[in-house]
Order: sequence, then C-alpha cells, then structure tokens
Amino acid sequence: GSADAIHVHGGGHCLFAGCVVRRFAGNGIEIRGGTNHGILSCDIYSMGRGGTIVSGGDRRTLTPGGHFLENCDIHDLSRIDHTYTPAVVLEGVGNRVAHNRMHNIRSSAMRVGGNDHLVEYNEVYNVVTESDDQGGVDMFGNPTFRGNVFRYNYFHHIGDWRGTAPQPKCGQAGI
Repeated sequence: GSADAIHVHGGGHCLFAGCVVRRFAGNGIEIRGGTNHGILSCDIYSMGRGGTIVSGGDRRTLTPGGHFLENCDIHDLSRIDHTYTPAVVLEGVGNRVAHNRMHNIRSSAMRVGGNDHLVEYNEVYNVVTESDDQGGVDMFGNPTFRGNVFRYNYFHHIGDWRGTAPQPKCGQAGI
C-alpha cells in the first residue's frame, strides 16, 4: 500500500488479533479515540513510517481509553521517514502496552504522551540506530504527563552499541 494500512476512529471494542501488517508506505495500525480497542499478537514490519498509534482517553477528565497493544512483534520500520516513526505512539489516558518486542528501528521504539499509561514486559533492542538525543522510549518534557508506569521492560543494544559511528553529541538511552 502507498499510505497507512488500518485506521480506527471512535467506536469501541474493535480487536485486531493474529494479523500480519507489512510493506505499507505509512503506519501500520492507527487507533484514535473510542474505547477498549486492541491489537493482539500481530506482526507489523517493513513499514515506511511507524508501527502503531494508540490514542484514547480524555486528558481533561482523566477518563481512560482502555486500549491495548499486547504480544506483538514490531520491527524494521522507518524505511521512508527515518525519525519520529516509532513502533508505538501512545497518547491519551489509561492505555496499556505489554509483552511486545520492538526492534530494528532507526529512531525510538516508543513515544509516550499523556497520563496513567501502563508499559510493561516489553523487549526493546537495536533501536535509535540513526538518531541522536533519543531513547528506546521518548517522553517529552510536559509536566502534565503524570501517572505513567514503566515496569519489567528489557532495554538492550540501544543506539550505536557496535561503536561504528562517532560518539553522538547528545546521547542515546533506554528511556
């Protein structure tokens, strides 16, 4: 495909389970708004931009979206746009990213914004291979992003761990 693969806007309880999404020029699966949508046990790879956007919940009232991304393998992204195209863009309130593998990405694996998200039991490796001043997970300096929990994640081989390029000016990190 020459754009994004799948868009879900609004609604509730849509589930993508056991899907393979590959070789699109844009993002894999975008969930925006609605409640309790899920992406379960999917393989998303060889994308021109990023893997998924999971956005839901109301930050004004802190009402959770209840969306989840679980047990997915998301890799080999950013063929066309090399930066700011992570495996997961997580936005809104009260969404969960758990038990996923995110790897072989030129930029960060996740970009997190919002409140009360749970990010747990993920493995992130071989990311930030072309970027500087980024991490496996990026969270910008917004002081209203509160209540997010990162636990039991495994970050390894972040950045130029092989030492083949000059030292980055700003650095690379897990989070």
